[in-house]
Amino acid sequence: MRAWADYLKTAQTENPVFEAVRHNDYNEVMTYLKNLGNPNLKNHKGHSLLMLAAYNGHLSLVSLLISCHADVNSRDQSGNTILMGVAFKGHDKVARQLLRAGADLNARNPKGQTALSFAEAFGRDDLVRLFNELQSEPPAQGSRFWRRLQALSQFFIPARG
Repeated sequence: MRAWADYLKTAQTENPVFEAVRHNDYNEVMTYLKNLGNPNLKNHKGHSLLMLAAYNGHLSLVSLLISCHADVNSRDQSGNTILMGVAFKGHDKVARQLLRAGADLNARNPKGQTALSFAEAFGRDDLVRLFNELQSEPPAQGSRFWRRLQALSQFFIPARG
């Protein structure tokens, strides 16, 4: 029941542009931005408009928001970047667009994870290859199975600190 109550609260207080982004309503988002809407607006979870567009694979909205100077390195309340969410979902084209716009491939969340960690943990092999090609740090050594196991373990072992 708590999840439903949280949803109702969010639905009543969240700016309608977030729903437009979730539903890939390009015209509604464009109208919001033309009326001087903030391209870096965040919801109660710290998700920016660009983060939601990217996470849902809405490439045209990602392009629009980037053209309006949305922050490609925005983080949610957990410290995850947009690129990490895209790596989790496996949206290759969106990842390339974010990287071209300056997304930080080496950014780490509080658990020490990078976009590469997410791509490895969730078997996004195309993104693993891309990130390894672009990364300033040397690629991880060892078998693919072992690297994936290590990446997955980061999601279940608490961060040291």
